[in-house]
Amino acid sequence: MLTTIHDKKPLIHHLTNAVTINECANMTLALGGSPVMAEDILEVEEMVGHADAVVINIGTLNAASRASQLLAGQTANRLKKPIILDPVGMGATTLRTQFTKELLEAIHFTVIKGNVSEIKTFIGQVGRSKGVDVASGETLDFQVVHEFAGRLGTTLVVTGPVDFITDGKRQVKLTVGTPRLGHITGTGCMTASLIGTLLGAGYDAFEAATYGTYLMGKAGEVADEAAGLGDFRMGLFNAISLTTEESLKGVLTSGE
Repeated sequence: MLTTIHDKKPLIHHLTNAVTINECANMTLALGGSPVMAEDILEVEEMVGHADAVVINIGTLNAASRASQLLAGQTANRLKKPIILDPVGMGATTLRTQFTKELLEAIHFTVIKGNVSEIKTFIGQVGRSKGVDVASGETLDFQVVHEFAGRLGTTLVVTGPVDFITDGKRQVKLTVGTPRLGHITGTGCMTASLIGTLLGAGYDAFEAATYGTYLMGKAGEVADEAAGLGDFRMGLFNAISLTTEESLKGVLTSGE
């Protein structure tokens, strides 16, 4: 197990996708963290105060969730709590794109994670998002992402066949994973939960982003032996729950 996380049991406050909220909670538990999903605007500030990290995911937007996410992010900044943004579907609709921009104007995020289409829209290029999925054949210049992360002062994670993580100074490419990760809902959301849990345990932004992304990809490879998707999903949680420090050696410097 990752003793740093299991010893601290960081509280990770999620304001997240209603479709995948259970998966995010269980993935946080599997890594050794403690999840909480408190979205009512009347308790958001108080809960952020208790949390070790905050995850904001715009997957299922409505007026109430937008107000709560904005307040949660501003509170996290004020209290100097790490915060991760998952701009799900940015570029798919005007609302998602505009709200993400509103969040970025009001909040400084420790880590921002998205697929190629989402990050391409995020950095001001033309993405071809289709709902929450990356559009087929979408490409992105990683050097542009690297430079953008440096200007923004945050860590950016681009997920895809090759995952790319950068903070503008360091960068790593990861080639772990399996196409089956895209065959069940929530693997991107769960990756944000993994990153959030690592942040809450005290890992720095680049470490948390790299390790969290790697763990989901590696878990997918381990679970890929399952015959059906139900067993594959269960295999992801099993693999994450058995993670050790030894399994992360060399990931930051060489990728895989």
